[in-house]
Amino acid sequence: MDWFRMYGEFATDPKVQMMSEADQRRFVMLLCLRCSNDDVTLHETEIAFQLRISNEEWATSKALFLAKGLIDGDCQPVAWNKRQFVSDSSRARVAAHRAKKKQEGNVTVTPPDTDTDTEEDLKPPLSPLTENPAPVAPAATEPKPKRKARLPEPFNVSVDMRKWAAERAPAVHLINETEKFVNYWRGNGGTKADWIATWRNWLLKAQEDANRRMTAPHRTNNQPLDMTSTDWALEPIL
Repeated sequence: MDWFRMYGEFATDPKVQMMSEADQRRFVMLLCLRCSNDDVTLHETEIAFQLRISNEEWATSKALFLAKGLIDGDCQPVAWNKRQFVSDSSRARVAAHRAKKKQEGNVTVTPPDTDTDTEEDLKPPLSPLTENPAPVAPAATEPKPKRKARLPEPFNVSVDMRKWAAERAPAVHLINETEKFVNYWRGNGGTKADWIATWRNWLLKAQEDANRRMTAPHRTNNQPLDMTSTDWALEPIL
């Protein structure tokens, strides 16, 4: 990457600071072009193109730079070699380093043989059956159990829960049983890991109770007494 020295006096030099910001920028861009192109003289149109300005605008800025003694007739910054040093460039060092590495890469070096057993040498040989051992499958990660908690406030019955109740507990009054469920666990203060599953078990129990009530034999009321009957006289006296 090309770079050059930029001195702090640029911010205080009257010759620079009396120029407009546009001309200051163009002068800095001219320094960048000098750094990137070494001492190659650029054509006027090339400079204007690099600065993204018209030829007329460059001609005006060039006349200003010449009048202030910032550049010479070839558009080269004055005192460039005085303020920039050859040692600042790393091209020579990088080229020499790459050449050295390339030369070292062409030489094959055989490492000396030693009698010291390495860790690999001390390992017992594998049997033919275990020469290519099968990879060990990673242990399955068990899901963490849910933490128990109190009944959420509020306890909302979702659409899916209503559909489930209509299929699995059709004889249960959903609103009443849910209210009983909530009141019981609010008063009990118990904790559960899955409150929806607990609610389903509650409704299944209510459905079982409803089924028993529907299948139980119907009990008839006692027959009214017949005040004219004398059958009571035939009953044994204790």
